[in-house]
Amino acid sequence: MRKRALIILLGFAALVLVSCGAIPTLPPLDSTVTVWTPQVNFDPGSVTATSEGEVRNITVTPASATTESPKDPTATSKPKMTSTAIPKITATPSYTPTATATERPAATFTPTAVPYSLQLMNPFYLENFTHDDLGCAWLGVAGQIFNLEGQVQKNILIRAGGEINGTPVIEEMAMPLAEPDTDLAYGPGGFELTLADSLAATESEVWIQLFHLNGDPLSDKIYLTTYNDCQKNLILLNFVEE
Repeated sequence: MRKRALIILLGFAALVLVSCGAIPTLPPLDSTVTVWTPQVNFDPGSVTATSEGEVRNITVTPASATTESPKDPTATSKPKMTSTAIPKITATPSYTPTATATERPAATFTPTAVPYSLQLMNPFYLENFTHDDLGCAWLGVAGQIFNLEGQVQKNILIRAGGEINGTPVIEEMAMPLAEPDTDLAYGPGGFELTLADSLAATESEVWIQLFHLNGDPLSDKIYLTTYNDCQKNLILLNFVEE
């Protein structure tokens, strides 16, 4: 930049000298020529030209030069901010386990020991001999109940249930029919229950069971077999205490 400014100043000084007639004309060839060499002292504010014959002060105001600011070598380009779409978070329903009722185990019936069971060799199948007027139009069960001493047992409820020929059987009676010392057709203290008013062949559809008067069972259910036979329409069976 300084070299370029110096050249401009020299050119400008020469132009001023020409306009003022300061440049000498060439002398004759045989004369002595004195060459004037201007002395230029460069000052950023002014330039002074000195000659042997005339001194003029020339003040030159340098043109303003644009000074470029050096780039900061450490400067780094700022990253371009870009907008990033924020993903929309959609709440997903979480599984909430529903309370389930804990099923309590059903109470299981634990059979208790019952004091009465069917007597050995029972039942017996006989012809109806207690209802002669009915003959074959009757079907029933009869017998006795004995305690450990072999005596007829009182205060026992005898119940029959199930169905025969599609008809429900609901029969019960309480012992004794009469006083134990009374001689009946089935012996002292015997019982009798009517199952149907006709003959029927069934297998384990009707049962008989003993109960205490308070409702507690005194025997298991005894399932019976019936026959469509007039010679077998009376089922005779006895219970004994164990």
